[in-house]
Amino acid sequence: MMKKIAVRPMDQAVSSGASSDAIRLAFVKIVTLLFGIVTTRLLSQYLSVYDYGTYSLVLLVANTTTSLTILGMMDGVNYFFCKEKDAEKREAYLATIYGMQCLVSVVAGGIIMVCAGKISVSFGNPAAKKWMIFAAVLPFLQNILSMTQVLLMSVGKAKLLAVRNLTVSLLKLGTVLVVVLEVRSIAVILLALCVMDAAQIVLFAVIVEKNGCRIRLRSISSRLLRPILHYCVPMAVFLLLTTINRDCDKYIIAAFTDPETLAVYSNASKMLPFDIVMASFTTVLLPQITRLMAEKKAKEAATLYRPFLEVSYTSTGILTCAALTAAPQLMELLYTGKYIRGLPVFMLYILVDLLRFTNMTLVLSAAGKTRILMGIAVGSVGVNFALNIALFQWIGLPGPALATLVVTCLTGLCLLHCTARELHTRLSDLFDGKYLLLFSVLSAAGVAIMAKIARWLAAGGVHGLVVLLLVGGVYGGGMLLLHGRRLLWNFRKINAFCKK
Repeated sequence: MMKKIAVRPMDQAVSSGASSDAIRLAFVKIVTLLFGIVTTRLLSQYLSVYDYGTYSLVLLVANTTTSLTILGMMDGVNYFFCKEKDAEKREAYLATIYGMQCLVSVVAGGIIMVCAGKISVSFGNPAAKKWMIFAAVLPFLQNILSMTQVLLMSVGKAKLLAVRNLTVSLLKLGTVLVVVLEVRSIAVILLALCVMDAAQIVLFAVIVEKNGCRIRLRSISSRLLRPILHYCVPMAVFLLLTTINRDCDKYIIAAFTDPETLAVYSNASKMLPFDIVMASFTTVLLPQITRLMAEKKAKEAATLYRPFLEVSYTSTGILTCAALTAAPQLMELLYTGKYIRGLPVFMLYILVDLLRFTNMTLVLSAAGKTRILMGIAVGSVGVNFALNIALFQWIGLPGPALATLVVTCLTGLCLLHCTARELHTRLSDLFDGKYLLLFSVLSAAGVAIMAKIARWLAAGGVHGLVVLLLVGGVYGGGMLLLHGRRLLWNFRKINAFCKK
């Protein structure tokens, strides 16, 4: 049996099925990541720290508003599309959800425009007022786009989504090149984001309609508001509190420091896409798990979830630990030496990224257990707020990042426990305990050894990029040699289940 697994790993695990779609998405995300690194580096290098702080503030307001106004509707689109079998009623559900989102986004955009001056002054950056129009428009576009992407996956267009990610990244990079070399205006970047989001919405709407998923506002039904709100309102509260948890530290830094410090913290605390593989599998498996939970097939869902969870923490762990081995060199590569004083925050957020696999809500949202999610979020936001204030006063700039790490860990444990219960199994049964322990020990030992080598190379005058590629590459390559076969084995398990 083991011989067969070793002889034909790729044709069974990668060339077809759900794993193939997920790996294709992951590959494109890697290319997108590289473009994103170049984009961030160009902006950090050619914009002044103050201008970058202004740009960061506008995006912070936009991203927060996006999370506040989505109101669980992206999950609602997936839930009702996969649950409802009647085509006409399914169309009515979708139309009603889209109609609600349009209304909420318009109201939120109006509030931002009315309060633009107060928002800018309260964060010590009056120059941001004239750019708040983008903070008002972007949330509407991003929410509609996110909802439509869910439909795109539900109708089996994973390949198209991968192409879209690559194309958009190329366009963003091109825009930034024009800005930093010719114009040097953040307005051009923000305008380009709006235009690209609007174009994608039109394209995706045409594609999903051609695949039998029509969205017509005339199909809006007030009778469906109650079941939609029953699902979406608790999910909205969860997402609201999750957003507060995620951005609480940045708001504290913005309120108690200056735009330059906010710029440093914003860069250092960026959630880097170490979860590329996990996110890709989540995108592909979301409709499948939602249908299983809707059909009350918890045991089958657990069978699919276990290998997915192991793929998630293995792939994320290898990438984050490789980054930790040469964190100073990686941060300087990403953001230039101007932001190196944020290194402690940067390293803490890498650990946050490492624990992100514990915070998946895939099963609970698929099962409609949004009130459980809301309860967990209520508890975590209180702890996070108190820790942010206390740790900022105690140890300064790294304090809020440490608070984020602690809360991420505690929230993850709660979510994993509730997920196991929903799958009718125990938390320990979601993991292979021996393999998890072995992986953790090898990861910690590898980081300690390679980080010491990185410091020795840096002290010897070796260029930072060489240190990063050498140390991170050796660590990542070694871990892939040790765990690559196990990953392929999990790919095969996922494929075998999804083909049933």
